[in-house]
Amino acid sequence: MLYILAALKCEASVLNGLPGKVIFTGVGLRANDILESLELKSGDKILNVGVCAGRNKGKGYLVNKVTSMTTCKTYYPDILFETDIEEMPLMTSPGIVNEVDEGVIVDMEAALICAKVLKVIPPSNLTFYKVVSDSGTDFMTAQEVTEMMREHLPTIKKIAHLMTENTPEAKSYEFLPKGISAEFHLTQYMRNELHDIEHYVAVSGRQEEFLNLLQKYRDEGRLPAKDKKAGREVLNEIYSYLR
Repeated sequence: MLYILAALKCEASVLNGLPGKVIFTGVGLRANDILESLELKSGDKILNVGVCAGRNKGKGYLVNKVTSMTTCKTYYPDILFETDIEEMPLMTSPGIVNEVDEGVIVDMEAALICAKVLKVIPPSNLTFYKVVSDSGTDFMTAQEVTEMMREHLPTIKKIAHLMTENTPEAKSYEFLPKGISAEFHLTQYMRNELHDIEHYVAVSGRQEEFLNLLQKYRDEGRLPAKDKKAGREVLNEIYSYLR
């Protein structure tokens, strides 16, 4: 099943005739309850579309990187289909921003969606298409947003069809050896963090580099970690190294 998520009613109102189920989520944290209710399965797909803040008003982008301004966690949707749509990194803000840097776009939902759905579906089943509606100050009316989304509907339909028609060969994002959690003395929260790291490393093709890094910690006697605190320190260093 393809779920097409839109945060605003004025965005969702034009998303008809698409090969999937359109769902209005609400803005920011309000989307959490809707995401919980979906009861996703591993084969399901998510397409999140909507407006965002950025420098090029009216331009639409596929998102190749999502970073939460609240948690500083970063997620990497794995775009396997080919298009001529420009890709752009996205920051998710807990509130309205007044200024947007060059080379990035800003929304209020994407990181929340990543945190929820990537526990169930792989990064290749998650796609974001965002259209710049303002630069942080020049906000559009609901009617103007609807008209802008209507202009981008052919592109959104193309993405939706690519997601449903293209079923690439199954790709594994899990490569870490069994027992790795015990080596780190991981809490459940830390297991989720390591799972996110594993996804990122697989998407970016850095598996061998990461495995060599783990072996380095073993050679130094820091893995297996002596306790949860020591495991946390190693995990933090890995975060810093991979950024």
